[in-house]
Amino acid sequence: MKPDRTPMFRRPRPTPKPKTAERNVEQDPVEVFCRIRPIEIPDQEECVIAVDSRTVKLTPPVTCFAFRNGTAKEQYYKFQHVFGPDVSQKDLFDRTAKPLVSDVLNGKNGLLFAYGVTGSGKTFTMEGSPQDGGIVRRTLDVIFNSIQEYQAKRCIFKPDGMNGFDPQCESDAFSDRRKIDATPNNRIPKTPKIRRDTNGSQDNSQRIPDTSRIENIDEDNVYSVFVAYIEIYNNYIYDLLEEIPEVGPSRGLQTKIIREDAQHNMYVHACTEVEVKTPEDALEVLYKGQKRRKIAYTRLNCESSRSHSIFTIRVVQAPLDAQGEDVVTDKNAMTVSQLSLVDLAGSERNIRTKAVGDRIKEAGNINNSLMNLRTCIEVLRENQITGGSKKVPYRDSKLTHYFKNYFDGEGKVKMVVCVNPRADDYDETFPVMKFAELASEVQIQRSVQSTRHDLGLLPGRRRANQLFKEVRRRLDVEGENIKNLEVDLTPIYTLAPEWPAVTYSTEVMEEVIAKLKAYLLKRIHSREKLNADVQDKILRMRSGIVVMEKESIIMKKEITSLRSLYHDAMSKVRTLESLLLNAESVNESLQRKFNDYNNLVDECNAVREERDMAKAQGQIEKQRMKARLKTKLEQEKEKLKNDMNTKLSQQKSKIYQTQVRALQEILLDGNENTPTNFPPSSSETDLSQLRHNTRSPVKSSISDPKLNASQAIHTSDLHGPAVVNLRHRRSRSQGTDVWLDHRPVQEVPTATVLQPSLERRKSVTRLRSEDFVDGQITNYCLTTQQQDSEGELETKLYKGDVLPTAGGGSQVVFQDVEILKQRDPLAVSTRKRSSDDTPKVDALTVQDRCSTGIQGCVTPRPFVPNKRSKV
Repeated sequence: MKPDRTPMFRRPRPTPKPKTAERNVEQDPVEVFCRIRPIEIPDQEECVIAVDSRTVKLTPPVTCFAFRNGTAKEQYYKFQHVFGPDVSQKDLFDRTAKPLVSDVLNGKNGLLFAYGVTGSGKTFTMEGSPQDGGIVRRTLDVIFNSIQEYQAKRCIFKPDGMNGFDPQCESDAFSDRRKIDATPNNRIPKTPKIRRDTNGSQDNSQRIPDTSRIENIDEDNVYSVFVAYIEIYNNYIYDLLEEIPEVGPSRGLQTKIIREDAQHNMYVHACTEVEVKTPEDALEVLYKGQKRRKIAYTRLNCESSRSHSIFTIRVVQAPLDAQGEDVVTDKNAMTVSQLSLVDLAGSERNIRTKAVGDRIKEAGNINNSLMNLRTCIEVLRENQITGGSKKVPYRDSKLTHYFKNYFDGEGKVKMVVCVNPRADDYDETFPVMKFAELASEVQIQRSVQSTRHDLGLLPGRRRANQLFKEVRRRLDVEGENIKNLEVDLTPIYTLAPEWPAVTYSTEVMEEVIAKLKAYLLKRIHSREKLNADVQDKILRMRSGIVVMEKESIIMKKEITSLRSLYHDAMSKVRTLESLLLNAESVNESLQRKFNDYNNLVDECNAVREERDMAKAQGQIEKQRMKARLKTKLEQEKEKLKNDMNTKLSQQKSKIYQTQVRALQEILLDGNENTPTNFPPSSSETDLSQLRHNTRSPVKSSISDPKLNASQAIHTSDLHGPAVVNLRHRRSRSQGTDVWLDHRPVQEVPTATVLQPSLERRKSVTRLRSEDFVDGQITNYCLTTQQQDSEGELETKLYKGDVLPTAGGGSQVVFQDVEILKQRDPLAVSTRKRSSDDTPKVDALTVQDRCSTGIQGCVTPRPFVPNKRSKV
């Protein structure tokens, strides 16, 4: 039975949510504004036209890529507000940045982007000119105009290096001020030097400040302003206010990193923050950073900014104590807000700017950071539309990583899209408009002001403290003793003024009674009013308590349900943990098996590779040996062939001479002894003619496929004398030949002279490989016996030479075959002989033929039956 593994693969059911009142999260869209730059050349073709205060029309010119591609059409885009070419810097600031200034003074964060292509007026929008300041200058003016009377002394708030501040007492602040004043490099001049603007057009002495201010600020707090100036170049962060040595190995700006503080806010680590007390001090800091940027652009031969510049303004505020005199040093009562003004680098195409080298790399990094900003906006919009939780790629670029908290709802986000209406910029303006339209559809959670720590202090204590100080000053001028006069802002509650003086006399009794009556009525009315106020407060308190009790009951029920859900979840967790432990143990076992299998596979692969290598090497060696042996075999075959041809020709010539001599002897002997009817012989008589003239009526002609072409078959008359094989006789004449006679097991004896020499032969009935090992065997003879078609015994002797081989063995080369037949001369042949078989010339009798040999050297003798004759 298989174990049930269903719980390991079953998807767990989602935990039911507690039934609580849904809280609607308020969201605000990203406010996107459009500013159209004035046309530079009159009557120049324009591609962007403002239709109304919220709509622009984008018309593709004939020279654009979309027109050539056949996809050009007019498009309309909606914005929060559209600023025409004749808009003033004041109107633009009041509509876009002034609400952010109000938020930052009330403890909320804000972010403002200036976005557009190169040459669309982003830098002018952010900085402006001394006579008509941009967003940065006007922001500083409005902030200091609003908090000028409520600023804290310098060094009351000190940066802690982790994106926070530590409040200090007056003595510690005074010590830090003395240290700063003693260091000339850290001293910020009270009056800025007369210098030229970054554009080099006007002197700062002609600057016209913005006089507007924010009214709704807390008068019982003290404020301090800190500014920082950074840039993002090639996706690296640099601090433009960092103090660097003029010479040395650390010359130049160092890159900074982004970190996350205790409140999960992103900040640039080790970034320089300067405390400023006037707009001029802040502008002096701004000019210092712009000078470094301008030097970098001059070094890089750039006409426009090649980096994203971020000017950050941080406002730190803390309440005064109960007397309205000193700052509360409790860090929990302190509020820090931030406003970031960003001048983004212009997006542009390399084909337009014709950039090369490092400029292409800079443009690629700029376009990548802007593209990542657009990707983050798209993912946020997709999550809001579909309700998904797709991860937003903030960390893909330093720009989006630094402003991650703003898009997560930690502040309000606004964007000013600057557009150049020139027709040549249509291809760059079109994606800017698409991005602006996409950004305007993104909803960001509304930032909620952080809850301040309630110290139980009465409002208006600053003003009351100032009034008491003024009273003391006047009393001191008048000569009154004010040493024991203490300032006490505790509220005093009274029902009415003191009792009037009463005199008991009859004349004025009516008047006293009237005064007392009026006084008592006034006191009664005051008491009733206070009683009504108390009853009202009691009712409100009771209603508040009832609401709190209801909420407490609801929360108790929710806690009970959550506890039950928690216990269920914990039981499931424990079950899953047990399953997980089992699965982990099984997984570990399988992992061990898998590792063993992998090790075995690796070993097998290694062995197989070694075997394949050895096999390949063996194949190579085998091919080489085969080629060498083949070459050697061809050479040996050629050599043997030549030798055999030579021997064959010699043997043929010898046989021919021998037969001719024998013929001559036969003819000569025949002429002398026995008269014949043969024609006269000559030296050119053919051997076949001789055989024709000397053969008998019974002839045997045998050929064997095992013989070479050079091997001869000897024939003779059956009734003639035994003819000796001349070749065999020559082999027997050699005394050094050793024969290996391979004979059958049951042999019929023949007793002929055709056998090898008895002195130097070795007879065997079963051939073994050891018979050729000693190397002494030089010849080989194989004997076979069988019956022919007439029932007579037929013996065959296959003779050959034993030759050594190149491999150290032996081989047999057959050179000759002898056939012996045993016949009874008195027996009658079963085959009828036709008349054609009778020889035409038969001058010699059988007895004469038997007594006559080919060589003519055999002594005639009578025919003995049981003797074998050689064919």
